[in-house]
Amino acid sequence: MDWMVARRKGIPSSGNDLDVLPVVLPPGWASRTAKLGQRLLWNTIGSECRERGVEIDAVVCTSPHYLPLLDLVPKQVAAIYYASDDYRSYDGWGHVATLEKEMVQRVDHAFFVSQGLMERALAEYGVDAAKVSVSMNATEERFFAGKGSFPVDPPTGRLMRPIAGVVGGINDRLDFDLLLECASLPELGSLLLVGPVPENPSASLSKVLEHPKCVAVGRQPHETIHEWFQCLDVGLVPYVETEFNRMCSPMRLFDHLASGAPVVATAACDQANAFPEHVSVCHGAEAFAASLKERLGEPRRHVGGIGWGDRAEAMLKILEGLPYA
Repeated sequence: MDWMVARRKGIPSSGNDLDVLPVVLPPGWASRTAKLGQRLLWNTIGSECRERGVEIDAVVCTSPHYLPLLDLVPKQVAAIYYASDDYRSYDGWGHVATLEKEMVQRVDHAFFVSQGLMERALAEYGVDAAKVSVSMNATEERFFAGKGSFPVDPPTGRLMRPIAGVVGGINDRLDFDLLLECASLPELGSLLLVGPVPENPSASLSKVLEHPKCVAVGRQPHETIHEWFQCLDVGLVPYVETEFNRMCSPMRLFDHLASGAPVVATAACDQANAFPEHVSVCHGAEAFAASLKERLGEPRRHVGGIGWGDRAEAMLKILEGLPYA
């Protein structure tokens, strides 16, 4: 949280058994004054822990920008890196690759959110394969299909069943030619797009939005987003096959899986291949639409082991194997 916002709002409660310390990122924590800002951050964390009688067993760095913090971590404390994004792909962030390389080389273990990110680290950073792991994204409990009847009634009366849809940012990471092919299927009732749409959509996106079967509802409140997943008959993950998408771990894939609906995805991200019974992985618009047609009307099936608790338990087993455990 931005430090000015945090000062105004205060630190929220975690809502569970976690003890959330009232610590915010100080100004300049990731700038040229990062060494000063992160020393202040580390001193504040240490002070808050001492007040509670808590010892620090491990430090998990969630960005390469925390590299200066490693100089402050005592040798008896395990240092962990968790890479949840392809940071170097962002405009002006090319230097992050240098920071990340040193981060991965110095920590005791590094987790990467995708196989692509881990393989690139092994190839470019010269680290031991035993020091790195993949920990995919996951989903929250509210996204799992409940005990009631599913699929639930669509939140808008404009939708006709069967419904296939995309939930998330409607942007150039998606292949709109695939979606247009899907919308043209006679067997499909509605193509639902849930998420922010650009003010000036591209020509290919405009064709999708103008299709009579397309219903775009825009950005929806976070607390209700699981209801949209649960009203879909088939979930779609139509990523363009790019390097950036190959490195990602699509969080919405796991939200779709939690809803129990079958999923049709492109081969852009290899994590879609991890769930062959639930996800059809396709190349090209025709194959994508054909797979969607085939999966319409399939019953919902439970997918286990994709919650954040499952991820945490798997990571904890690895951490417990470190010499510091």
